[in-house]
Amino acid sequence: MTTYSSYEIFEDKNSYHGVLEMAGATVHAFQDFGSYQGDWLAKVTYNGVTGWIKDSYGSCSGCDSFESESGYEQRTKNEWKEFSIKFCKDYLEDIRTYEDMLKMCSENLDWDMEAKDMIKFLEENK
Repeated sequence: MTTYSSYEIFEDKNSYHGVLEMAGATVHAFQDFGSYQGDWLAKVTYNGVTGWIKDSYGSCSGCDSFESESGYEQRTKNEWKEFSIKFCKDYLEDIRTYEDMLKMCSENLDWDMEAKDMIKFLEENK
């Protein structure tokens, strides 16, 4: 039985982008903001609902939920599918409207250097 790392299974996509798709979401737009740590935004459709998801990422399992939960394990395609559905459950049950996400991203404009870029991304992908 063939096994794959997260890098192989998600075909060079950001892990969060890939795991959302594998969980059954259509990802219309995705971008991460920052370098070794930061935030990511995705516009998705799941179960007929289209909207936005936002979370943070990091460079290690101590500060990145995907790395923490997935580890560096090899899994079969079916195991990755099962993992993806479980991992994305909370994200996909909390899809936000454009207005909610715009408000959320605007809250930190005074100190978050990436906030303006996140707002621009939202506006470009409305």
